[in-house]
Amino acid sequence: MRSAAGTILIKICEFALTALLVSFFTFIAFSVIPGDPARVMLGTDASEEQVENLRAELGVDRPLSVRYLDWLGGALKGDLGDSLSFRTPVNELIKSRLPVTLGMSLMALIIVLIVAFPMAAVCASRPGSLTDRIVSAFGHVLFAVPAFALSMLLILLFTKAFGIYTAGRYTAPSDDAGKYIASLLLPSVCIALPKIAMTFKFLRASMIEFSASDFARTAKSHGLTDLKILLTHIIPNSAVSSVTVISLVLSDIMGGSLIVEQVFNLPGLGRLLLSAISRRDFPLLSGIVFYLALITVILYFLSDVINAAIDPRIRDGRSL
Repeated sequence: MRSAAGTILIKICEFALTALLVSFFTFIAFSVIPGDPARVMLGTDASEEQVENLRAELGVDRPLSVRYLDWLGGALKGDLGDSLSFRTPVNELIKSRLPVTLGMSLMALIIVLIVAFPMAAVCASRPGSLTDRIVSAFGHVLFAVPAFALSMLLILLFTKAFGIYTAGRYTAPSDDAGKYIASLLLPSVCIALPKIAMTFKFLRASMIEFSASDFARTAKSHGLTDLKILLTHIIPNSAVSSVTVISLVLSDIMGGSLIVEQVFNLPGLGRLLLSAISRRDFPLLSGIVFYLALITVILYFLSDVINAAIDPRIRDGRSL
């Protein structure tokens, strides 16, 4: 049997290896894309001598392995190089846009949890009932609607019909926390609605499975009410699958927020990513992708650690 400390140490090693592989493939992928950064910066009118001098200054004329090790060393120190188009450190550009993307993602996750858990609990307590069928059908509809289409629909509804929202109006959290939340609330709802359907589906299936287990039947034979069994037995025993689903949903929310940002004209990582693609700004592009990939790896790492702490079978390396 492994101790909790040993399990966490193994997870940390797995996390470090995964992060290293993510950094390697991210750098390699954007290094082999056709296009010369020096030519992008100088334009088509620059002479070959000017291009070669700038390539030497940027270090892109060195072997790929040397460039990767230099980039990795800088990334470990928080330095992802300078943007070719903005002439600003990549790290500073990403940090300036993170409050938008992370703010929307966290708000969307809170909305998902507040709505999906009660829906799943109600439907799992009476599977096959009219309420269960109606909620499940509504969930399928939400899951099928693309985030960008839902965003445009809500923009038209709240700007044209109600006149209470203006797309593109953003307030930084340092300026006014209340207006910051208000500016991201509608985009967060657009991100959350399809994820509510996905989370509800997983949680409902998990709760129904545990409702049919031996310990649930034993608890019912002892006179416990359905609500008591749900709160004290079914929900705690479905915690492992719940944590896994939440980590998957949050990483999916991070990806979905990039599209919604563009529709709502918000200054987040999504717009910065599209700008980097259109300008062929490879240092900025690779930096953003690395950040997003690293956040996803961290989420899965935390999910594994929490699950190992909750369920001793995972900690001891036994199958569920």
